[in-house]
Amino acid sequence: MQKYNIFTKYHSVLITNQPLKTLDIEDKQIIQCNKENYLEIPFSQLLKETPKKKSVIINVLDMNIDKVFFECTKHYLFVQAAGGLVRNDLNEILFIFRNGKWDLPKGHKEIGETIQETAIREVQEECGLTDLVLKEKLGLTYHVYYMNGRKELKETHWYNMTTKTMELIPQKEEGIEKAQWIGEDKIDEIIANSYLNLQNLLKENKLF
Repeated sequence: MQKYNIFTKYHSVLITNQPLKTLDIEDKQIIQCNKENYLEIPFSQLLKETPKKKSVIINVLDMNIDKVFFECTKHYLFVQAAGGLVRNDLNEILFIFRNGKWDLPKGHKEIGETIQETAIREVQEECGLTDLVLKEKLGLTYHVYYMNGRKELKETHWYNMTTKTMELIPQKEEGIEKAQWIGEDKIDEIIANSYLNLQNLLKENKLF
């Protein structure tokens, strides 16, 4: 099975060849995509940001799922980023607070970097940590947004990381108001005020 789950500010568009009976389809718009109706699907409309818009499931039946993903996102500039879910020795998780939302530290990939190097560098810069240990990959997220008058599709690679450092230094020049260790007792409250793509990533990894 293969899937792409693309998030906007308000909803998601899941492109998958997984059988519908195995998916949560409640209160979602279902689009059956096949070779016969492919050209009739209004792909350019599906990612428009509209408050209270229903999430969409594009059920791909007899086509290359990568082609459907391309049609949905071809008008967006593709950018790559990486970040981390960092735990300390108390098993607390590092969150940052920026633009009114809680998030995990992440940032854009620079020329010449591997995606793993990007993940480490961005967490170091945003939170002041210097002893990070990179662990296994946590997952991959996609989200679309408007930046400087253009539409962007960000592909973010997430890694598990550990640190023994407790002191955090938020990168104020990047708009980070707080960097904070969050324990299990507070995790639900923090995630409730986070972005949809992050909520999905953490839910898929059974972190709440």
